[in-house]
Amino acid sequence: MPNTTIASGNAAFATILCLCLSGVSTAQQVLLNEFRADAGERWIELHNRGSGPADLSQWSLHYTTRSAGMARNHWWPFPAGTTLAAGAFLRVHWYQVAPSTAPVAGELWTGTSPYGFLFGLGGSTLRDDRGALGLLRSQQNEDMNDPTIVEDWVGWGEHSFSYEWMAVAAGRWQPGRATPSPAPTTSTARNAATIGTVTFADQQWFVDNTPTPLQPNIDGALVESYGTPCALPGHHLLGAPVLRAIQQPLLGSAQFGLAVDHTTGIYGEFVLVGFSAAAAPPGLPSILPPYAGQACQERIDTLQMPVLWLLSTQIIATPIPLSLAGLPPSAFGIELHVQALVLDLLPMAYPPYQGLSNALRLVIGQ
Repeated sequence: MPNTTIASGNAAFATILCLCLSGVSTAQQVLLNEFRADAGERWIELHNRGSGPADLSQWSLHYTTRSAGMARNHWWPFPAGTTLAAGAFLRVHWYQVAPSTAPVAGELWTGTSPYGFLFGLGGSTLRDDRGALGLLRSQQNEDMNDPTIVEDWVGWGEHSFSYEWMAVAAGRWQPGRATPSPAPTTSTARNAATIGTVTFADQQWFVDNTPTPLQPNIDGALVESYGTPCALPGHHLLGAPVLRAIQQPLLGSAQFGLAVDHTTGIYGEFVLVGFSAAAAPPGLPSILPPYAGQACQERIDTLQMPVLWLLSTQIIATPIPLSLAGLPPSAFGIELHVQALVLDLLPMAYPPYQGLSNALRLVIGQ
């Protein structure tokens, strides 16, 4: 366990979250989050998952299509002063005229006048069968062949649209890939919890039968158990220790936590909780000593386990409070792998440990 810190209290969990947050890319905080493109509604939703406001005043949306007899690329500039607050959503009604009533917060309309779009190319209606959208950090014509301005990209129905090569060069998309086309009354939405966990960017998107403009698409939270709990011969537990989540890991939840079942709480044993960034890769050697010809197997990657949390056990079940209150929006989608070891700290305690729990894969949602 190189570079591992043993801590007590909720400070351990705060430490591991800070370490995970330090690995979250700051290069892509504003996302294309959802779009709908049928006769009922045609809009594009953005989400700022960063911890600070994003100034979109010099940014643009790019829509590319293969409509016969029409220009196939359209750029629309965000108006001056457009700012997206941390954690906020913005919906752009594409190729639609703004209503005569007062503007709604978080809503923009591109209009249909060719003068409202860039480079004199005008706009065209979003199509649900095929197309691609780009979020670009520029409104300048001379930048429109520069991959470094591509903040985000999504293509649906088909692939290899104009300017897709820029998104590929920027690492925002992979060639030959496309999301499914949305059906009428549905949207194509993004599960931000999968960013960085799937092989291809299009796998982050799904057809949503219940569109949620200006709201999270899904909560993104995940609790998944893997591995089998075990206890060594001669243990004094009430059974093999089982690790479970008390609630779903949602941002802002002060009640979230874990628990280890089958602890006795009367023999002076402790629970050592390990937080890792990943499951154990095949062939990773155990760091636990075998006993009586038996051994329990760590299921989390002990080489990526910078923090261990030591707690005294309680009778029947030992709670592990892990408050998610006060975390920044960028904590959304963080993945943790957790496993618990029950042991005695007395000098002559034997067996060398009492048991090892199953592992949990946790993804923080909202």
